[in-house]
Amino acid sequence: MEIVIDSIRASYDVVGERALLLCPPHPLMGGSRFDVRLERVINEVKGQNFSTLSFDYKTPFRNGIGEIEDARICVRYLKERHDFVAIFGYSFGSVIASNVADECDAAVYLSPIPKIDEVEFKDCKVPKLFIIAKNDQIVSLEDSRKLVERASNPKEIIELETDHFYFGKFDVMAESVADFLTKL
Repeated sequence: MEIVIDSIRASYDVVGERALLLCPPHPLMGGSRFDVRLERVINEVKGQNFSTLSFDYKTPFRNGIGEIEDARICVRYLKERHDFVAIFGYSFGSVIASNVADECDAAVYLSPIPKIDEVEFKDCKVPKLFIIAKNDQIVSLEDSRKLVERASNPKEIIELETDHFYFGKFDVMAESVADFLTKL
């Protein structure tokens, strides 16, 4: 179902009591709620009875600060409707998600980036899953591992033999997200 939350265009599919908010990659690099990685995760978690909300950041681009506020608005929307709200962010979206993850019950980061523009990746106390690509051309494997190492517990990490775009690994990536969330 297409909805608008405080001028934020979103897709909201209600299939269960628990919900997952999905933060897209960088909007200036073509990132949107229709990103194939987000769509694969949505399809997988819906099969586990998770409602999903994916959204597009408001325009114009606001250096990450405004995009964090967009995510926060969407978290509040879901929290009014669901008892359990997890957040997922891919690439730029992981930095955005990390800055509101403490308002959620769990977090999943796909190719997390240490810093984008004025916004740094922020640690949280909720259970979190890091999925990193061993051949990521945007964030080195070493930098990804350092980010995970600095993160507080509880945390899990999955390293996949792929690059930043996860081609050839969509299924295992999406299944990993669903497996992590269903055991919480």
